Amino acid sequence: MAAKAVGKRFKISKLQQQMMMAVLGASLVLGVSIVVSVHLLKHMSFNAKVISKRDESIANYNQAIKNVGICKPSSKDGSFSDKDLEKCNPQSIDVSTIPGTLRYNVMVNMANNTDLESVGRSSQKQCYDDNHKRVDFTAAYSKSTSDDERSYNLKMMKMCSALRVIPDALPAQKNDEALLASLNQIFLLSGFEPEQLSPGTNYKQSKIKGVSTIPIALTVKRNEAETMSIISNIERSIRAFSINSAQIKWGSNASDGSSKLELLAQGVAYYSAETSVQEKTEVVTAKEEKKKTGGSGGTSKNGTSKTNTTNSTKTTNNTNNTNNSTKK
Repeated sequence: MAAKAVGKRFKISKLQQQMMMAVLGASLVLGVSIVVSVHLLKHMSFNAKVISKRDESIANYNQAIKNVGICKPSSKDGSFSDKDLEKCNPQSIDVSTIPGTLRYNVMVNMANNTDLESVGRSSQKQCYDDNHKRVDFTAAYSKSTSDDERSYNLKMMKMCSALRVIPDALPAQKNDEALLASLNQIFLLSGFEPEQLSPGTNYKQSKIKGVSTIPIALTVKRNEAETMSIISNIERSIRAFSINSAQIKWGSNASDGSSKLELLAQGVAYYSAETSVQEKTEVVTAKEEKKKTGGSGGTSKNGTSKTNTTNSTKTTNNTNNTNNSTKK
């Protein structure tokens, strides 16, 4: 009886040990499964966030290309493939086939405006034929058969179009030579030939965002009619001038009855500050509270995504600088 009792106790103890090991094994498997599942869920969530940011950048990049009219997509959904971007040549695209874009609105809608095109630039001899009639470069552009011919007609459309009054009125960069040429033309129209013209050096930022100024110091000592003509032509100039301070002195000669009007003025001319699309980088992390301070707070508009070894993704923009100059 005692042997049987000992045997039963041994079996019960062994079963208890086996049950304990089974429970511990199941708990270990369950714990590992939970940890792995949480890790996989976090990894999937992070990857989904990365893909979302990348898709947003690609979509904005495609939309920017569509809005300007740089390339034509080959796919039905309007997206651009790498092959489309490699073959992209804005000069080879017929602008009339991309309605609603910036290039279409400028080179078709605005260029065909009779009120604008009726104003010719007489200083450009290439804009007229041998019979002194304006050459219709818009029609020539639509009939172009080669890239070189299309590029030339496009260049002449811009040169001969009255749309040039826009960059003439507000140049896209600081160009002292163009400003002096404009002032010299105003003086010549007024019958006054200045002995010397030189740019100022005291440049100041304008109160208008995106607009900078070029200082002007003007001294005119002529008779009353010529001085008033200069002032009138400055006011009528397409280029904006602001007079900050002016001093006018009038004097007459009793012997011959002549009069002189002396003008001393300080002012500024305006030009559009250089515009650039700055590179913008956003760091996407798995946890928002651990985001690095160096990361950008906004989402980049255009660019591509790259994942590094620290579980972060950077989205980088393309940088474009606009730097145009116009001389009168």
